[in-house]
Amino acid sequence: MTLAQLKNFLHDNIRREYRDWYGVGDGPWVQRAVENYFDDEHNYDRRWHVIPARRPQVGRILDVAAGCGTFLLHGLNRGYDVSGIEPETWKQRYYRRKIELSGYNPSFAGRMIAAMGEKLPFADASFDLVTTFQTLEHVVDVEQCVDEMLRVLRPGGVLYLRAPDYHCLFEPHYRLPFLPKMNRALAHRYLRYLGRPVTGLQGLKWTTERDLLAMLRRHPSRPVVERNKYFFIERRRQEVEARLPHSLQRTGLARLLNEMHQLKRKINAWIHVARQERAIDLWITKPSQAYVQAA
Repeated sequence: MTLAQLKNFLHDNIRREYRDWYGVGDGPWVQRAVENYFDDEHNYDRRWHVIPARRPQVGRILDVAAGCGTFLLHGLNRGYDVSGIEPETWKQRYYRRKIELSGYNPSFAGRMIAAMGEKLPFADASFDLVTTFQTLEHVVDVEQCVDEMLRVLRPGGVLYLRAPDYHCLFEPHYRLPFLPKMNRALAHRYLRYLGRPVTGLQGLKWTTERDLLAMLRRHPSRPVVERNKYFFIERRRQEVEARLPHSLQRTGLARLLNEMHQLKRKINAWIHVARQERAIDLWITKPSQAYVQAA
C-alpha cells in the first residue's frame, strides 16, 4: 500500500460512515474531513496552538477518542508525550499503516490503545492533560466518560474538552437545521421525512454546555471550569495594545477594538444561525489534593 492508497482507504471509510449514518453525500464536507484527518502536519483543529499557549510546560497527554491519530502524530513528531484511546478497528489500522508508510518512529504505533472512554485503561492521576474533541456526543454514558477523564488526571491537571452544544439550531453530523435538544421521536420523523437514515441519530447524545457545567459542579473533585474563548479574547486585547503607540496603550482603545471584533463575530454567528454548529470549548482544571481536602 502507498500513501495515496491509504488516503483512498481513509476516504472510503469516512464516506461510508457519513452516507450510512447521516445520509451526507461525497461532497465538500467529506472531502474536507479527509484532507484534515490525513494531514498530521498542520494541526487542523488548532489544539496544538491552544495547549502550548495555555500550558507551555505539559507532561503526559491523553487524547480520548483519538480517531485517525492526526492529533497524536502531530504531537509525537514534535516531542510531546502523547497517547490516545480509540475503539474503532479501521481507525486503529489506518493509524498503524500511516506510521509505516510515512517513515515515522515505529514506537508511535503503541501510543494508540483500543479502549472506550467509559473505562480508561490507566491508573488514577496518570496524565497532566486529557483532551477530547467531538467525542462526548457519541459515547454511551457522558457522565461516566467525564468521571473517567477526571480520574486519570493528576492534581492540577487539565481536561481540554470540545463538543457540539445542542442548545442551537444546527446538527453538525447531519448538516441540517435542528431544534435545540430535539425530541427523539420528532427528530426521527424529521429525518425520515427528509429521506435521511436514523442510524446516526441513535448514537448521538444531546450534549450542552449547560448540562456539562451542572455535571462538573456535582463532581467530588470540584474542578475549575473556564471557557477558552475568554482566555483568547484577553490575549488578543493584550496583543492589540502592544502594537499601539505607547501614548495610546492605556487609553482603553485596545479594549474597544477588541470588543468591536467580538461584536463582528457575534453578528456573523447570527447570520449563519441554523447553518453552523455551536461549540462547547472548556478548559477544566482538577484542583490539587490539598485544595480538595481543605474544602
